[in-house]
Amino acid sequence: MDIDGENALKFFGKMTASISHELKNVLAIINEKAGLLEDLCAMAEKGRPVDPERIKAVSEKVIKQVQRGDEIIRKLNSFAHCADESVCDVDLCEGIKLVSGLSGRIALMRGISLATDQMSAPVIINTNPFLLETLVWLFLDFAMDATGEEKTVSITAEKQHANVVVRFSRLKGLAGMQQKNFPGENEKSLLATLKATACIDAAAGEVVISFGQY
Repeated sequence: MDIDGENALKFFGKMTASISHELKNVLAIINEKAGLLEDLCAMAEKGRPVDPERIKAVSEKVIKQVQRGDEIIRKLNSFAHCADESVCDVDLCEGIKLVSGLSGRIALMRGISLATDQMSAPVIINTNPFLLETLVWLFLDFAMDATGEEKTVSITAEKQHANVVVRFSRLKGLAGMQQKNFPGENEKSLLATLKATACIDAAAGEVVISFGQY
């Protein structure tokens, strides 16, 4: 397997492991609330008064977790379909939001907030969607180590002259960190495959991936 394939496989494993943990948490909460409803039913059967508002509150929490689980499955489905085509038109903004959503639990465990709300209009490029998302993840993983005290990574995609760029900003920790030979071999291989370049601007607190001729 070539290095791009290894990168993609590791990315797939990392994301699916995180998703499975999230789903287990959802099921654990639903199971807990189901046990509470069972206790309330047992109380009612013994003739003890049960506050309807209490039942309603538990029911609402179950519904909330079902909705959360449905959203997790939706992201997993979108993620799986990214491997359907080797090259196609990709909305870079949607790809970034998907990777950000898949990485939510990982970011939370590291105390990091991910901001993708500055993107509105679609930014379309023709590329390999799965390798693109793998690249975004590798750079996001690095960016999360470079946030400094702010603990926030802002991610945007935009057209810039003849290029399309993905910008990781608010990285105030860049100036004070050793950049770990980043981009490394994994990132450089994907950049070359996707015909992209990367620039780290420690003074501006930004990491930028540029895709040419769009």
